[in-house]
Amino acid sequence: MLNRVPELDLTITIISWNTRPLLRECLRSIEGCGSRYSIEVHVVDNASQDGSQELVREEFPWARLFANHKNEGFARANNLSLSHARGRYWLLLNSDTEISQGAIDGLIEFMDGKPRAGLATARLLNKDGSPQHCAQPAPSVLLTLLELSRLHKLMTARARGRLFLGPYWSYDHPIQLGWTWGTALIARRDAVDAAGPLREDFFMYGEDLEWCLRIRRKGWQIWYCPDAEVLHHSGQSSIGMWNESERMMARLDGTYKAIRMHKGPVYTRALLACTLLALMVSLAISRILGRSMPSLGLLARYYGRAIRMPLTQ
Repeated sequence: MLNRVPELDLTITIISWNTRPLLRECLRSIEGCGSRYSIEVHVVDNASQDGSQELVREEFPWARLFANHKNEGFARANNLSLSHARGRYWLLLNSDTEISQGAIDGLIEFMDGKPRAGLATARLLNKDGSPQHCAQPAPSVLLTLLELSRLHKLMTARARGRLFLGPYWSYDHPIQLGWTWGTALIARRDAVDAAGPLREDFFMYGEDLEWCLRIRRKGWQIWYCPDAEVLHHSGQSSIGMWNESERMMARLDGTYKAIRMHKGPVYTRALLACTLLALMVSLAISRILGRSMPSLGLLARYYGRAIRMPLTQ
């Protein structure tokens, strides 16, 4: 934890693992972003073999480089930076992002205006400018059952968006969240001190959900900030580690590990069962309509296996 008087407004932490071209664009975007606040930038490199460390030393000497001797994962690498952070806010920023003009100031001013906000995500965008669905509700059996029953279709689009978030939300104004991704996530120093840093028993995926749930449990809020735009190329580090199906499985494993920590094994099993049922309904509908959706079958197999496994570990 930080536990010392902040000297700067913001510490930006970028975790790097074999994403040299993207890391260059990320750092260039910070360089060109412009800010009236005092900022430091940390790059924690997880033993890249593509010259990422040399890139930072040669082209961006203003960024502080931490060079790990092996891939320590997302949480541990971020926490290394946190132990040296001097900012009153801490921004976790993926190396596969490009931050827009004014986004840094937008995030800081947003947090300054909401003193109970412990975390806030930027507005994440695809290359075509469409929003990524980073606004998420807290994991819920009730919401899963509502969606499964199709009763959510009886709601107005606005009500459905506010309740379910994700792909239902418009992403055009601020809203409180159940949780969000660690892609471009700003944290308040006091909230991190109260709740603790990221859990290092997560390697990649799930640590952001667990952190959000823990920070909310301490009485802090999670927010979506629409005025700070960040282009996100999505999953570039994990592409070098897993194929698409393996990445999906790793994400789900991390998600349910976090849920089990906070909700317990009984609730987690109920959520798994409801989600499996919803997937089976969707799979049946897709087959009736003649649609090919192989990912649904893969997910159904995952959930079927997960329900049979012990959830007490």
